[in-house]
Amino acid sequence: MMDSPIIMSITSGAAFLLGFLLLAHLRKVNVVANSYLGLFIITLGFAMIEIPLFYKKFHLEHPNLFEMIGLSRFLTAPLLYISILYFTSIDKKIEKKILCHFLPFLIFLAFRLPFFITGKNIEFSYGTGQVVFFVLRIALPLQAILYWILSFVKLQKHLTDLRQISSSTENNDLIWLKYFLLILMLIILIWFNLIFFNVEGLVQFTPLIYLLSVFFLAYYSLQQREIFDFSKNELNELSSIQIYKKESPKRVSGKRLKELDEKLRIFTESEKVYLENDLSLPKLAKKLEASYNETSFVINELYQDNFYNFINKYRIEEAKRLLLSDKYNQLNVLGIAFESGFNSKTTFNTTFKKYTGMSPTEFVKANAILKKEA
Repeated sequence: MMDSPIIMSITSGAAFLLGFLLLAHLRKVNVVANSYLGLFIITLGFAMIEIPLFYKKFHLEHPNLFEMIGLSRFLTAPLLYISILYFTSIDKKIEKKILCHFLPFLIFLAFRLPFFITGKNIEFSYGTGQVVFFVLRIALPLQAILYWILSFVKLQKHLTDLRQISSSTENNDLIWLKYFLLILMLIILIWFNLIFFNVEGLVQFTPLIYLLSVFFLAYYSLQQREIFDFSKNELNELSSIQIYKKESPKRVSGKRLKELDEKLRIFTESEKVYLENDLSLPKLAKKLEASYNETSFVINELYQDNFYNFINKYRIEEAKRLLLSDKYNQLNVLGIAFESGFNSKTTFNTTFKKYTGMSPTEFVKANAILKKEA
């Protein structure tokens, strides 16, 4: 990496540009989340620009500013995590205690204050100095690993929560952020190599991986959609949905449960509401004339499933019927997917295989063979 200041300069420039574009809110979606994501990318840009600045002897001409750039690394991981918190929060009401995530930055800033004032480092005895050096060496790597784990767990939980309220998740599952976290883990491992091992084979590819990771994030972040595309009232009610647990007290009476189940069967089996590609829990609740909490509870309690699986099971049955009908000769697999209520071929194929153990094409061939044998 030390041999590639030009690539690192390009990468940091790209990071700064992407960060400012996200802060400008050009698409007007996920505004708060993108603000923190933009700040995260800018701090990433500062981390990358350290190397070309070092080559230009910037640290000798402007030591305080160079030191501040180094300290900004303690903001990088918390900013990414807070961004993910806002991406995955339905009501966007994050408690003020998130400010505690910036405590490590403030502690190390206070530790370096004497340097900013006098230009000299704090002097320690040999034993104390060894401890301080050890803490300084592992603090940033530990912070990076901790926040990576927290971010990944949060994204996993987001997908689980999303399936309670949406019948299709491909547009708002934040899979691009999960992939970015995987790339980030690769960067962290390479960074660990630079700090602790310095294996030459990995070092030479580091600048290119940094550059590609920024381009990857730019491609997906600049075309993202609103994660929770509901009205303010709908968001407020969705945020109040209680997590279903078998042992929890029943929040819907037996009589009301039976009434809603009868309505649900009419809408799914007779009116085929699942054919609506954009069907969501709020839309189904409106049809049932029930609250979101009631609708969610009926599906969880009586069918032991989430909203996403409940609706897609009906869609798969519809797809199986269409695949074995004359419509299969008129429509391709993508057409069958849309006719069944799915939004994408990929989701259709994945879900179909999950419930049948074979792809749509294999299903058609298997049934054709059975017909011939009969």
